[in-house]
Amino acid sequence: MQLQPDVFDVWTFRRRGPQTEYLLLHTSQLKAQRWFNGGRFWQIPSGRVADGETVTDAMARVLGKLGLDPLEIWAAEHAYTIYNRRFEAVQIISVFAAAAEAEVPQLDPAEHDEYRWCTYDEALRRVTYRGLKDGLASTREYVTGRESPPPELRLR
Repeated sequence: MQLQPDVFDVWTFRRRGPQTEYLLLHTSQLKAQRWFNGGRFWQIPSGRVADGETVTDAMARVLGKLGLDPLEIWAAEHAYTIYNRRFEAVQIISVFAAAAEAEVPQLDPAEHDEYRWCTYDEALRRVTYRGLKDGLASTREYVTGRESPPPELRLR
């Protein structure tokens, strides 16, 4: 078993007037059958930082595959640990937030077959896993729920 400390989640959000919406991605049936005993769930963009890559470049790469351009990237002051059966590894996942403006992300059908922009409460109801719930709460506390997030948390 490997330890992977270079994994990240990025709570991608957009502002619609006073409303903040968060991007959720629904796992495809193919991915669910192959890796999760058929279980489908809502998740967020995530990835790993490649050798020689900065974390902000890694997030821009992952979001770019979805056709999203991160306008701002923030540290969300949260990390969590999971065992990921797909990669047979214990992963330490750092949580970030990225502002974006795209309406329709470009989905890879092998990974995701549906997306949804959700309010905080809806996103909290839809995600299943504790790490995602806690990461969303931290994103709201430090970034999206503030008129002015702490400038020291802004990475880009």
